[in-house]
Amino acid sequence: MYIFFQRLLDFIFPPSVEASIVRSLTERDVASLSFHTAVNGTHTLSPYHDSRIRALVHEAKFHGNTRAFQLLNTLLATFLDTYHRPVDFILPIPLSGKRKRTRGYNQVHEILRAQKLNTAGVIRTDILIRKKDTRPQTELKRAERLTNVRDAFGVKNMEAIRGKHILIVDDVTTTGSTLHTAKATLLPYSPASVTCIALAH
Repeated sequence: MYIFFQRLLDFIFPPSVEASIVRSLTERDVASLSFHTAVNGTHTLSPYHDSRIRALVHEAKFHGNTRAFQLLNTLLATFLDTYHRPVDFILPIPLSGKRKRTRGYNQVHEILRAQKLNTAGVIRTDILIRKKDTRPQTELKRAERLTNVRDAFGVKNMEAIRGKHILIVDDVTTTGSTLHTAKATLLPYSPASVTCIALAH
């Protein structure tokens, strides 16, 4: 019955190419796309040039696709299975207020909240905050990206991060400017470590 209704909906509202790609992927498929590299001090977990990863990112970011959230969560869970270091807090890169109001959600937070991570009490959205709206990094040239995010972030609950091991997570990185700026914002408050992770590069 479910398949019948799904086919009927697809006939009435044909899914986009990227939505169809996401629907076709399994967790095993996504795990096989995992490709851990270090780029400018950031752990990157998959190749953005792969059309399947790009579809996952776009569907998560722009369409709130819960399947995409879950599958991208698989990438992070796969990495954390081999990350044999303490993790106290995982911080999603915060969106600007304007962008979050328009979109209705922070896709990185939704990815972190998906089912594969044992993150009860670990995901924190009340520490790293966005202080100002910035232009999307994808619109900018390399030299403009660092300037764009300068002073973009702030810290609340400063004492909470003292001596803690922190992961900062973003969906996509190109130059690493956003993650590096976020890390630099946290460092004055004496965390034990801050590790930057991008799901795709």
